[in-house]
Amino acid sequence: MKQSKLQQFFKKPGPPDETDKRQENPNKPTEELHEVTEVQTGINPDSRANLGSDKNSRNCDQDMISLGEESGSSTESSESEESDSDDECVDERMNVKAKPKKKKTHYKHKFNSDWLSDKDLQKWIRKDEKDSTRFMCLVCNKSYIGGKTHALRHSKNKFHVKNFEAKQHTTDLANLCSSNVEFKKSVMLQKSVENAELKLSGFIAEHNLPFRVMEHLPGLLKNVFPDSVIAGKITCGRDKTRNIIVKKMAADADQALSEKLQKCKFSILLDESTDKSVDKSMAVVARFWCPQLKRVCDRLLGLVEVPSATAQIMKGEVDKLLSVRNIPKENCIGFGWDNASVNMGEVTGLKALVKIDNPYVIVVGCVCHSLALCASYASKEIPLEFDEFVRDVYNYIQHSPKRIAAYAEFQGITDTKNHRLLKVCDVRWLSLESVVMRILEQWRALKVYFYEEFKAIKSASAEKVLKMMENVYTKLYLQFLGFILPQVNKLNILFQAEGVRLHCLCNESLRYLGLS
Repeated sequence: MKQSKLQQFFKKPGPPDETDKRQENPNKPTEELHEVTEVQTGINPDSRANLGSDKNSRNCDQDMISLGEESGSSTESSESEESDSDDECVDERMNVKAKPKKKKTHYKHKFNSDWLSDKDLQKWIRKDEKDSTRFMCLVCNKSYIGGKTHALRHSKNKFHVKNFEAKQHTTDLANLCSSNVEFKKSVMLQKSVENAELKLSGFIAEHNLPFRVMEHLPGLLKNVFPDSVIAGKITCGRDKTRNIIVKKMAADADQALSEKLQKCKFSILLDESTDKSVDKSMAVVARFWCPQLKRVCDRLLGLVEVPSATAQIMKGEVDKLLSVRNIPKENCIGFGWDNASVNMGEVTGLKALVKIDNPYVIVVGCVCHSLALCASYASKEIPLEFDEFVRDVYNYIQHSPKRIAAYAEFQGITDTKNHRLLKVCDVRWLSLESVVMRILEQWRALKVYFYEEFKAIKSASAEKVLKMMENVYTKLYLQFLGFILPQVNKLNILFQAEGVRLHCLCNESLRYLGLS
């Protein structure tokens, strides 16, 4: 059976032709055929409703249904008519244009002042002064178009949330200016707290206290001064104190000292370390006149490690220290050190090297060292056993707690002051005077104690000390030292004075030498 052009156009490969099925079942309802036709044509029922409004589409659908009903006819003439009508319907259907969609109307939302009282929007939303249909985000610093729904949607944006959280920890300039008085009070309080921490750190450095003290001192101050706001805000522990002293105070002090020495004349004092460490150190002290304090000041210029204490090395370290701080050598008008040969040598000593750079520089040895050497040479006329006697008295008693307790009983019996015995220190020139005066003070108690000690235990050390105390010259030599040492030490202390004593040094030196 010959198919029409319409049936050939909508026919799909695979399943049997629906027209054949209709011919096999002529009694099938028209609605079913209509559904089949829709499936074959691929037309959506909803789109049919839209197409039904068009006159041409409605006529085409009716022709398609009538063609389906009349497809059962077997006459060749009707088939040719159906073929012509189908061709016309296809042409009309293909030429039909879809009706253009109606554009959606957009309504512009204007800013509503009620949004400023909304708890979700009031913290960040403001009206855009240039466009009433837009709102301004204070957090993102941008302008957006839309209504309240758009504003709420923007408040949940991840970038807005991130910026909002960051702003919570930032002080608003407007609020800062509005509370200017409170801001000034907080700034002054902070400065007072910093000043207190600086003074506490300076106290630790001045008195050479351990940094561990600051682990407990701030808490003690809070407990002692509970009504003090400054004491309550001090948070200066061990590490902070160390950083304040080393990184702040020391750096500022070095800079200020360098600036002063660049503009004024000064002298340099040198001395080597006397500790027991492997590394050798040399202390460099600058002495100058301070116009602000109106007095002579001594300041530590540096503590330099030297591999060996030779004149060339010490001279090079001093020059390096001055060049690093941009201090001109011409400002140095004097040097002072002890009287060792490496310092005071006229040929290869440090004094000779300094004179090469500046022939007019003043070099002064240590007067105190000179006085100590004079006293040491004079004491050689005194027999050596008297020096051993002074040391044996201390070593026998003070190294044993039992003997110290026993000696205290003899002090009470002889009505002697309960004072401890002192030790002679070789590097302390002023110590011999106090040791001799203490033995003379305790002479009666010492003599009774060593007599009873030798009688009880027959000790050789006690016997040696007892024999020296029974010698009449022993006490005589001690009394002579007790008379002459205070005068030597008085002159020594005069040269060690921190203040200016130029008006006293000449008269005292002449009196000491017996020339006045």
